[in-house]
Amino acid sequence: MSKDKFLNSDYKPDENTKQEIESLHKEGVSLSGVQLQYADMKNVKLVNADLSNANLTRADFSGASLYGVNLEGANLFKASFEGANLKAANMKYCNFLGVDFSGAKLNNVDWGEEHKIINEIEAEEANAAGDKQTAIEKYKEAEDVYRNLKINLQSQTLGEDVGKVFLREMITKRKQLPLFSPLRIASKIAYLTTGYGEKIGNIIYTVIGTIVSCAFLYGIEGVSYGNKLLKFEGTQSFTEMVNIFGDLFYFSVVVFSTVGFGEILPIGPIGKTLMIFEGLIGGLILAILIIAVYKHLMDR
Repeated sequence: MSKDKFLNSDYKPDENTKQEIESLHKEGVSLSGVQLQYADMKNVKLVNADLSNANLTRADFSGASLYGVNLEGANLFKASFEGANLKAANMKYCNFLGVDFSGAKLNNVDWGEEHKIINEIEAEEANAAGDKQTAIEKYKEAEDVYRNLKINLQSQTLGEDVGKVFLREMITKRKQLPLFSPLRIASKIAYLTTGYGEKIGNIIYTVIGTIVSCAFLYGIEGVSYGNKLLKFEGTQSFTEMVNIFGDLFYFSVVVFSTVGFGEILPIGPIGKTLMIFEGLIGGLILAILIIAVYKHLMDR
């Protein structure tokens, strides 16, 4: 049996299409590039099949056995995979717009590098070419797809994938905002410092960076420690400066963690303002860190 007729873009699927496609797969024929738009493929058995670059627009694959299927570059626009087994599938660079994944098994799916879908890639290409309108439209499409994927992955408690898809959703949402708008700047800061609550490494680096930076800043104006003044001055030896920084670092940790022992106190407006800022930021970041750690532990 030849697959040539399935490569014709004008091919119209009929009641024999599913059986013929299954037969081709059993014979070891690659199904790359087949045109199966609107095809009724319910409960089809295509384990480890090659459907790369296939056109599956509005096709019905509900209940299908598609373990390990290669769908790289396929057009899945408004296709239904309700209840399908898509474990270990290759789904890089697919068009997921309007796809129904409800009840589908999505364990160990390869969504592509950093879970970035084709719509977002096209948005970046349009943006680089100066086509802002197309870029915004593609970013909106990508945001809708990521939200849909997130909901379906959450229903299967695939926490690691949920986190990565949520990250991409927030990035595409941010890139729809005006370049230098306050919301976009705030969103970028949240991404860099916490990874929107998904990157524990970013959060830890932010904690360390904030504590160390504030410790140095406290040393500019100085803080009161009993009958001493902890302040950086040009006449101090290296050892003295290290000892002072150690005390300032301790004070910064106390402020950041909102413990507030009170034996070290700021003496000027700069130190007092910085203390307020660090205390507020510390409480917020530590809360995000606790939530992020909890989520990762629950995912495991």
